[in-house]
Amino acid sequence: MRVVEIRVKSALSRSGLPEYDYALNPYLGCSHGCRYCYAKDFTRGEPGEKWGEVVYVKVNLPEVLAREVRSLEPGVVGVSTITDPYQPIEAKYRLTRKSLEILLGAGFRASIQTKSTYVLKDMDLLFVHRRAVDVGLTITTFRPEVAKALEPGAPPPRARAAALSYIAELGVRTWVFLGPIIKGVNDSEDDWRPVLEVAARTHSEVTIDRYRPRPGADLMLASIGVRPAADPAWWSALAAKIKGECASLGLVCRTAEEEWREARSRGRGGVGLDKFL
Repeated sequence: MRVVEIRVKSALSRSGLPEYDYALNPYLGCSHGCRYCYAKDFTRGEPGEKWGEVVYVKVNLPEVLAREVRSLEPGVVGVSTITDPYQPIEAKYRLTRKSLEILLGAGFRASIQTKSTYVLKDMDLLFVHRRAVDVGLTITTFRPEVAKALEPGAPPPRARAAALSYIAELGVRTWVFLGPIIKGVNDSEDDWRPVLEVAARTHSEVTIDRYRPRPGADLMLASIGVRPAADPAWWSALAAKIKGECASLGLVCRTAEEEWREARSRGRGGVGLDKFL
């Protein structure tokens, strides 16, 4: 893994996702190297071209953010939208931790999405600000061979589930992102039902989504022999089946499209679809 320190002029950006007012990405690139990640197609330069191999670190982010929050209206910040905020280099730089301290101290709310157990290092902060944060863990399957192929650098799904449980016990609102679901890869009941059971045990909401083709992500999947084809009928039937199981478990469950429409109806900005990390 090649790590490059850079300096930035801005920290927060207006979010293209309707459920957030702002986006914060302390890093460019992601060492998890997930084969399906849409962020590769939205990350310029080396981190995007060598996805999973190069990460840029915004070393001056906290000082820039501290300046910005003094002049911006508080809102909901998506942490992060094109990288994982708790990938391994967070252990050294602590940019996510420092950013959360600044944001929450200034009256902003934070919505965190990660695949990393390192989020547990910030349990103290999450507990203190549990009314102003929510945490989502992405879990695409519990089958280790499938997870390793799709998410080669990410922590094991069972470890993510354990992290979700610990955070939920703090009284922090938690959710599970079950996706992207890829036809013929992680769409069997053996893939998604155990994830729903974890969500039920932790009283977490669930967002489900299908794989959305992007040139860079398509190539990464092709490198492991996966070539997804668009199949609206498959997704419609599968989404209905998953939502039916959610109902039987007492879970709040939405597709990404439904969540997007709900956020738009509440008058939030943005033009993108939902969370994909």
